[in-house]
Amino acid sequence: MSPDRAAADPEASSAQWMTWLTTEHYNLQTQRAATIGEANGRASVFLGALSAGLIALGFATTGHASPGLVTFQVLVLSALALLGIITFLRCVQIAVDDWDYADRIQLVRGIYAELMPGLALRLRPMARQEQSTLMLHSTLNRLQALLTVAGSLGVITSIVIGGDAGVLSYGVHPSIAVAIAVGVGVGALSGFSGLRFQISRWQDAEKARQPVVPQREETRS
Repeated sequence: MSPDRAAADPEASSAQWMTWLTTEHYNLQTQRAATIGEANGRASVFLGALSAGLIALGFATTGHASPGLVTFQVLVLSALALLGIITFLRCVQIAVDDWDYADRIQLVRGIYAELMPGLALRLRPMARQEQSTLMLHSTLNRLQALLTVAGSLGVITSIVIGGDAGVLSYGVHPSIAVAIAVGVGVGALSGFSGLRFQISRWQDAEKARQPVVPQREETRS
């Protein structure tokens, strides 16, 4: 029986609705688990590649900066930076999808409460952000994005990009002071851009959220 037919038959609707809702709830929870698994897997791949790349750079480092060494360092760091950017962008997408699935689960739980009034208090949907998840003060709310998987990867990727820019600058103009300044500047700009991008994506997702209103057929006399 479809949800519309179940809603039209009060005597048989309860069991049919519960079957449909539990199936939907299970599917949404499975999709949430898939997004979390993909985010963790991508983060592990990036961190593993980063660790291997830094070890390779450590073994290749000598007492002087030859053109070949600088070229090798730039190639390794550029590859790691590209992988980090791709992983960061995908993890932002995954986080937004996961949030959407969680929001839809709350809608399903709200319908549970309507069908089972005796459990309404226990199944009440979350109306506001839980205080236990507010790790930062309200004045630093925008920095909350740094505590996500995507935010952490963005910070690490910014450091890699800054190091890449610093090595490239040192290869062009062998001055350690200039290289550090360029690396810090590029890394800070990259980190700020990543944070702004993540915040804008969350804001776009918030604007795109529309309340789900069940469609009902008009009764005719």
